[in-house]
Amino acid sequence: LVNIDDLVDKVLTGKVSYPGTKKSQNFTKAVSNWSEIINKERSELESTFSSPIGSQCISCEYRLNDAYNKGKALSGFDACWREATGIKQEDMGENKFVADIYSSTKRTLAKLLNENKYTFADLTAKDFGLNEDGAPLGDKKNKSYSEDTINNSQRQWLQVKSVQQQRTSSESSHYIMKKGLESEMGKWQYPLHLIDFETVSPALPYFSGMSPYDVVCFQFSHHILDQNHDGTVNVRHESEFIHTTPGECSNGPFLKALSNALGCVVSDGGTVFRWSSHETTVLKTILSSPKFSDSLSQQEVESLSALLPEGSHPMVDLCDVARDYFYVDGSGGSSSIKRLLRPTMNASAELKRFYGTPTYNSNNFQNLQWYQLDEVGNVINPYDILSRLDTDKDRSAIAVGGAAAAAYHTLQTNSDMSEQDRSYIHSSLLRYCELDTLSMAMFVQAWQAFA
Repeated sequence: LVNIDDLVDKVLTGKVSYPGTKKSQNFTKAVSNWSEIINKERSELESTFSSPIGSQCISCEYRLNDAYNKGKALSGFDACWREATGIKQEDMGENKFVADIYSSTKRTLAKLLNENKYTFADLTAKDFGLNEDGAPLGDKKNKSYSEDTINNSQRQWLQVKSVQQQRTSSESSHYIMKKGLESEMGKWQYPLHLIDFETVSPALPYFSGMSPYDVVCFQFSHHILDQNHDGTVNVRHESEFIHTTPGECSNGPFLKALSNALGCVVSDGGTVFRWSSHETTVLKTILSSPKFSDSLSQQEVESLSALLPEGSHPMVDLCDVARDYFYVDGSGGSSSIKRLLRPTMNASAELKRFYGTPTYNSNNFQNLQWYQLDEVGNVINPYDILSRLDTDKDRSAIAVGGAAAAAYHTLQTNSDMSEQDRSYIHSSLLRYCELDTLSMAMFVQAWQAFA
């Protein structure tokens, strides 16, 4: 054990400053003040304290997504902004505060607040350095501007404009940089391989010989999207891997299974896709470790190395494709796969046609219909469908990445877990990871139809 009494004392007796304070306060005193304020009128959040709004609000932790708002939970973020601006909740409607602008900088937010621009309704294209057509103002085009891609300012204005036009989620509109997207997709070679990894990087290693925060790859899912002779496509869950045995590091078997799944790309052709840089970073890390890669043949090492950025068949990042060429209402401007999926399904007639009947089958799903509507006609997020598949009230289905990592931790550390519970978690992990790669296939299908 390490004695950290001195560090704790330093924190408790140290000074803390935060927005709205004119000078630093003793930490213990500040916590006591906050506690009194919160406990004073816990049920009426808006009247308990006054907090200045500003650039610090960009990283506010006390926001709520739509799912929570439906439950009428309180939002600390909304309370602060309504109090500071005098805007009532009933006057907001579909409007949003400027702190919700996608990927906004603290400098931009401070500028808007100094100009008394508090909501999306107060903004124009000029606030983003654009004209109404989305092109940069003036003769001098900024270096981030291209006629073939969507830059950050354009994405922000598309987000704001969609809210100003008060589009409902069932009326999702999309914006495609068609020329750029067609050029990108023209580089892809069938069959299209869609891959997703599940990993953990624990501070306290699970296995001997590993260091803090070393990555452990315990699962992947692999879909293939192929083209038929008549130009139509088919989607199948081609392979998967999961290794959760307590006390056994899965990195070596993971590499072997991944080589078996994707080794054909180098010899037979095709394009491999990921979403964001995670898969590339992880693969490069464990391939560079002899204790994991030594179990592979030279051919297997070469087939996996070919998927890295410097390789002959580098993986294509679909997140970059989405960010550069695609915007859809309801995504908040984000390129996160889970933020994009539902609004993309709302906007895509092709996804409605392809997934609108109970015909999806794999080892983990039988006769499932992924395109479903709620009682008011909006598409249900497939990850919500996933969470509803399990009817066991005593267990929660895995439907987010953090839950997958937590589930793996439980499998490694809970020696008292029953085989029934272990099997349930194992199955839930398989379903979750499969939906990740199926979602990637859905985006490719939607973009092909849009273009």
